[in-house]
Amino acid sequence: MAARTRNDVLRVNMDPALGDLALAEARDALASGEWGPAREVLAETRTGDSGPQWDRRSHRVRVLAEAVANSSWVERWQVLEPVNPDAALLRAQVETVRALRASVSGTPGHWETAAEARELCEHAAAMAPTDPTPWVIMLTLARAADRGVDAGQADRDEFWRRWQEMRARDAFNRDGHHEALTYLFAAWCGSHAEMYDFAYWLAGQARPGSPLAVLPLVAHAEVYRAATVGTAPQRRPSPYAHWQRQLVSRDTDRVLRSWLGSATVPHAQADLDRNYLLHALVYAGRVDCDESRALFDAIGSHAMRVPWSYTGDPVSSFLYWREQAFSLDSPRR
Repeated sequence: MAARTRNDVLRVNMDPALGDLALAEARDALASGEWGPAREVLAETRTGDSGPQWDRRSHRVRVLAEAVANSSWVERWQVLEPVNPDAALLRAQVETVRALRASVSGTPGHWETAAEARELCEHAAAMAPTDPTPWVIMLTLARAADRGVDAGQADRDEFWRRWQEMRARDAFNRDGHHEALTYLFAAWCGSHAEMYDFAYWLAGQARPGSPLAVLPLVAHAEVYRAATVGTAPQRRPSPYAHWQRQLVSRDTDRVLRSWLGSATVPHAQADLDRNYLLHALVYAGRVDCDESRALFDAIGSHAMRVPWSYTGDPVSSFLYWREQAFSLDSPRR
């Protein structure tokens, strides 16, 4: 009988809840019209015994909104609880999801949807003045409003104002800075140069253990993705050549030292950031190293579509490289 491998028992789970069981249960309940569990998981991030958990709050409200953006359950909840800041926040996130989807698809009138979403975000911000999450959502919304238009200086000033409001409440907010970086992608409202300047500046500002150290790797992945759009598979640039460049290798080593080398408690989306780091390692030819194996173990089944989909089918790619990392033929095993 053939020897069993780790992939024999692994089933990749791309659920964006990322192992947050309370969130997954609340999402499923909300999709059926029951908002009680959603109320509980959002309130916990705002008023928990250990204080606000802004990182987890941002993650939870996004996952909930993505799941129910095609329904009116959240609107009904807000009507019944008009002074609940969590209902207001989720309502703002839902409308922002709708605006972003409409912008991407080119739906006529998506600017009107974005304008309504902005009003809801401002209402949520007024209800919870110390919460950075409404401002994180407004950074997402800026993409929907500014994409495909000749954004002027006033639009850029407004974008940076929102960023500063978010920073004033949570200086190293993981989601807020990822949203700002995405806005600066050339595919959205910026350029590769702006994206890299922001990623490197912020990674240099972040304290040891901050997940913001991963931002340059996100930028490198986006540059590769942009280079492959509309290109036949046989003409696409080599991912190995891209991730084996000295600059990328240096950035990868920096993340290994400053983020994984710290003893900080994992944040809500740690598995997503681990996927970026692991993806960079394997395409740099470093799959057979202790760091890669440790990342595979930490990630478990939580492979993410991004960035693995940039270099092939995400599930098969993740499983292939996992098998290579733990191969019995590996000289280190």
